[in-house]
Amino acid sequence: MGNIESKYFDQPRGEISLLPPIDIDLAKTALVVIDMQYHDAHAEQGIVAALEKLYPGSTAYYAERLATVVPAIRRLLDHARATDLHVIHVVVGSDYQDLRDFNKRMRHWILDLQERSGMADFYWTKSPTYRILEELTPAEGETVFRKRSYGAFNSTNFDNFLREMDIETLLVTGCVTNYCVETTVRDAADRGFAVAMIDEAIAGFSQESHDATMASLRGGFAAVIPTVDGATAMLDEIRAPGDATVVSIGRS
Repeated sequence: MGNIESKYFDQPRGEISLLPPIDIDLAKTALVVIDMQYHDAHAEQGIVAALEKLYPGSTAYYAERLATVVPAIRRLLDHARATDLHVIHVVVGSDYQDLRDFNKRMRHWILDLQERSGMADFYWTKSPTYRILEELTPAEGETVFRKRSYGAFNSTNFDNFLREMDIETLLVTGCVTNYCVETTVRDAADRGFAVAMIDEAIAGFSQESHDATMASLRGGFAAVIPTVDGATAMLDEIRAPGDATVVSIGRS
């Protein structure tokens, strides 16, 4: 096996990284799209609408970010589908209108936000806001995995599912950076999965919280690929005959 240099990864000079090389065997790699549903990822619905109603102007940055993140994820999906890369859509929701199967803390803030905003049923699976955004609708045969927590591992058998599918590397996208995305990435790394995050395809509530989270994660939990073009170029280079299946990141 050869080496693909870390030209695709964001690793500022002088920043400490404890990441080992990431093994990217495309047959064992999945594009993971987290919580791109109307309740979390639409500027005029769900929690975004509720927060904006209660705190006018508070979601302006997030709405602008979503306007670029959604097409970025769509480009990644198109590339993954054209190259037969595994795709996993992670969604969050409950079959119960009172969210009884969510943990107490998560259930409390959701129900409280709904009550104070006069809105309802953000995360109920029978609500229109539970649906994945139309632009990112799963293709036939793609996995849709439902969670009832911030992280994909904590309320599900996601770990077992990935191992049964022989998935070892996760290319992570979605929202929100320092909530469900960060929790999933940290838990995945702790379980021994290799993780790369595509910055252009991840949305946070503020630039500051997004940047701080990405900096923290690339120190020991995930590689960060700045752009969709960089991610697809890396995958194409790995796919090319005779090229490497190991990406060298972090310490040289």
